[in-house]
Amino acid sequence: MSIFKNIKSWVLTTGFAATTLFSNAATINITDSDLGNGIYNWTKNNVYLLNGLVYLESGGKLNIEAGTVIKFKNTNPASALIITRGAQIFAEGSKDDPIIFTSEADDVENPTDLGPNDVALWGGLVILGKAHTYKNGNTEVNVEGIPTTETRAKYGDANGNFTNNDNSGILRYVSIRHGGSELAPGNELQNLTLAGVGNGTIIEYIEIYASSDDGIEIFGGTVNLKYAIVAFADDDTYDFDEYWTGKGQFWFGLQRETATGPDAGFEADGSTPDNLAPATNPLLYNITIIGSGVGATKGGTAWLLRAGIQGQYYNSILTDFRSKCLEVQDRPKNSTTDAYAQLTNGNMTIGNNVFWKCGASSTQPLDASSTGIIRVTVTDTCSGTPNSPCNTNGEGGSAVTFLVNHLTSNNNTIADPQITFIDREQNETLDPRPSISGAAYSGTLAAYPANDSFFTHVNYKGAFDADANNFWAAKWTTLYKNNHLRKDIHTGILPTSIKNQVNIFPNPAQNDFTIDFNGTFYERIEIINSSGQQIKSFKVLPNTLQINVNTETLSEGLYLVRLLNRSGETLIKKLSISK
Repeated sequence: MSIFKNIKSWVLTTGFAATTLFSNAATINITDSDLGNGIYNWTKNNVYLLNGLVYLESGGKLNIEAGTVIKFKNTNPASALIITRGAQIFAEGSKDDPIIFTSEADDVENPTDLGPNDVALWGGLVILGKAHTYKNGNTEVNVEGIPTTETRAKYGDANGNFTNNDNSGILRYVSIRHGGSELAPGNELQNLTLAGVGNGTIIEYIEIYASSDDGIEIFGGTVNLKYAIVAFADDDTYDFDEYWTGKGQFWFGLQRETATGPDAGFEADGSTPDNLAPATNPLLYNITIIGSGVGATKGGTAWLLRAGIQGQYYNSILTDFRSKCLEVQDRPKNSTTDAYAQLTNGNMTIGNNVFWKCGASSTQPLDASSTGIIRVTVTDTCSGTPNSPCNTNGEGGSAVTFLVNHLTSNNNTIADPQITFIDREQNETLDPRPSISGAAYSGTLAAYPANDSFFTHVNYKGAFDADANNFWAAKWTTLYKNNHLRKDIHTGILPTSIKNQVNIFPNPAQNDFTIDFNGTFYERIEIINSSGQQIKSFKVLPNTLQINVNTETLSEGLYLVRLLNRSGETLIKKLSISK
């Protein structure tokens, strides 16, 4: 029986072994000899098990039906699917039927068999294109993580005749889990590698879950990314370099507390080596990255901007990092290509972003002190030690002053975005939406580019709307299916009958007040002052009828009491405190 459409003869000649894995799905074993330059259709009534490095060659098209599961053996070298230059992958899932790339060991119907710490069980998905790139003076490069003897693993163009609108296909509603592998130190496969990929390619609603290296790494190219999630990468959440000039919007990152790598929220580099043009120059809006936690044993900077990086970075939220919110590298003296030079010459703008909880200090000043949220890293002043942070002397001191002025004049703020609930465990409590009373909805927004249909114009900072009706990470993601996200985020509007059931008394209050739930249940309560700052936050035990809140530490004035239930609904009550 042929399981592929339009390619019956190909099926009959490949000699696949078909077995039953689970849920009556046949397992189709695939090796490199089974893909070439033809048209291949993978359907959801089968599970496809790839063994080793499998290449879709130039001219080939791989169509993957919504709901299809593609698995990979744990081999050495790691198993991976490589879409070569001139080939195309059309993996178009849906919110109800995502396409899954994962390990052979993953029972996708069991949310607890593999978790955020299960990484390096296979290689990754690699897409290679013909758009511009630049590394070591070369315009054609072998991709990381694959032996350099493999001629099919190249991207770019040897003569510099780039195709910047190159079309490698579509990834939509795709989840990539438990991958990443190391060929040698500094030479790794990520869960998703995009190398020289052109902007004719569509990548949106893409999720990376549990990667042993970076989550998504972009080497050059012009590809754009929208609605992207990277959760639990060992190294950087997002990494881009080698002259990438694409666009991005609605990126979310969540780091785990036990990551083994430097763990930057994103690491941005230019061409290789550092002193070569052209620069990486992305345009990014509406990013939310939650770090490994201020108390984590490991964890890096939220945004690490290195040599050869330009770009525009707007309307984003960075919070809960062990280290700094922002690090800008200032390389050897008088360099014209490092990140600091790009800032000073106007080729980089960091604007209208929210920084919160970077480092263990509660003061979080906008400076490069031990408690400050920024760092300028230099190599030839201050201590003279490579990559030493400098904040008072020589070029390092003036660079810090310039960076502080740049961040201030471009409307960046240190303020609480009031993320609903941060949790990295599999207990259905993670809710990365900001509060409408927090910093995501206050202050000015950077304007979106005129006449650019890629960007969706929104009235908030970060990747998510506070309105639960617009929560785009629900249902299709591993975060949802593996019980990280709250399963009941679906509406943000409470019926009037429920609003009227909840009472707060006395109001005005003096030393305490009582919340009477009248049969309704809210799992979390927040108290917010008139400046929009969250003063108190606490959980409510199930079946609680009333709760008493002590206000002795609160000053006289007006407050909001924000109640959240498990349906994603929010109720806000006004409270007056009179002393």
